[in-house]
Amino acid sequence: MAYELREALRRNRNADGGWAYSAGKRSRLEPTCWALLASAAADGVPVDVERVRSWPRHDGWLVDVAGAPPNQPFNALGALTLLQEPSAAPLTQPIVSNLLAAKGERYPQNEYSPQDNSLQAWSWVEGTASWVEPTAWSLLLLKKLRSNGWLAREAGERIQVGEQLLLDRVCSVGGWNYGNAQVFGHDLWPYVPTTALALLALRDHPELPAVTRSLEQMQSDLRTERSALAVALALICLNVYQRGPRSAAKWPANELLAAINTVEGGLARLAARDLETPGENVLGQAIALYALSESRAPAIFSL
Repeated sequence: MAYELREALRRNRNADGGWAYSAGKRSRLEPTCWALLASAAADGVPVDVERVRSWPRHDGWLVDVAGAPPNQPFNALGALTLLQEPSAAPLTQPIVSNLLAAKGERYPQNEYSPQDNSLQAWSWVEGTASWVEPTAWSLLLLKKLRSNGWLAREAGERIQVGEQLLLDRVCSVGGWNYGNAQVFGHDLWPYVPTTALALLALRDHPELPAVTRSLEQMQSDLRTERSALAVALALICLNVYQRGPRSAAKWPANELLAAINTVEGGLARLAARDLETPGENVLGQAIALYALSESRAPAIFSL
């Protein structure tokens, strides 16, 4: 299946060297980054970051849609992609500075949701609330830079706030919804892709009960998940957790490996289905290819 996905990405690459969300559309930042990471992993070669290196910028941000506000999580993904080439690492500095300064809006506490509305992590775009996915992507980038010794100590406060927000928004059963965990007295349910991303951002805290509970919940939710993109993100997450330290007896190596093998087989079937569906989902192809080829990739999402 990896070969078929690789051929689909080659076929769907635009003349400008980028990729769109759907075949034949204009290039966008998110699918381009994932396609570059996936192609390198599948071929077992370094990531070619030239298309992201030349991506349009404004005020230090990578511009996904001209005239629209900068997309914060896509910029974090773009910076993670650039970090794969040492000579391009300095190009991440304006993005990192912007993300360190960016804060989601603070709102008064209310009776409808018990979450802590004073926490200001990251938004999709400036002037809006903090969300799980933008916070997870921003944390991944900042923690990766911190582990490499490229981040000032002062950035620790932003990382701490981001972690607090994720732990504040974890669902009662474990895992994450897109924003709130509870509204109007009703618990909201977690989703596989948001849970996978949040778990990746918290990989350096395997001792937390919320992490253990969420990892278990994600594996349970995978039994009924039918989105190749969601399953691919979960597979990436499980591989990262399998490689790193385990702090709980609930994560024996053999059980994680068994889960990975099961999810990998399910992803191959879902990806094959999607390749036969009209209107190609290029982003899904790229993330699925990366997930299936990750063993040959550098530890891009490991902390």
